[in-house]
Amino acid sequence: MLPADIVWRPSTGIGYEHVTVREENNQILIDSIVIGSQNTNDIFRVKYDIVLDKSWVTRAVAIHYLGEDPGLRLSSDGNGIWKDEQGQVVPELSGCVDIDISCTPFTNTLPINRLSYEPSRQQEIQVVYISAADLSYKQVKQNYTLLESGKDSSIFRYQSGNFTENITVDSSGIVVVYPDLFYREMGPDAR
Repeated sequence: MLPADIVWRPSTGIGYEHVTVREENNQILIDSIVIGSQNTNDIFRVKYDIVLDKSWVTRAVAIHYLGEDPGLRLSSDGNGIWKDEQGQVVPELSGCVDIDISCTPFTNTLPINRLSYEPSRQQEIQVVYISAADLSYKQVKQNYTLLESGKDSSIFRYQSGNFTENITVDSSGIVVVYPDLFYREMGPDAR
């Protein structure tokens, strides 16, 4: 699957995301730019970078608005201990392994590729949820359940709070269709 170039568009409104995924020095490196509009119709440009280990465990994330500094930088030991850019432990994120950035479907790929799944068995995880609107973060509970598994694609039920959606991913676990939110326009298995 690697390297990969992928483009998503939102199902409503304007915007695009271009993400590159590559392997280097026993790490998986994610580099993305997202352009879109918020509920207020203000256009935003967000850049994020994620460093993963070979097991798809998040080791670092950096996100900022293009043309503005500073942004948000967090690092992880891979076992649920997170630090801010000053190296201070962030206790409210204790136990989180994955991240979820609000403006992208890509971060759903992280737990999908990291965990082992059995059909219909729900997996509950704690994630660092990062709001692209203001770059704030908090710990949230999410659930993933493998509903269908095929050679070329699989469907996972994603739940967080009262929100539930069935997400279609390709054979590499990368989102193809996130109904009512994102559709992949370019990349393997684009629809």
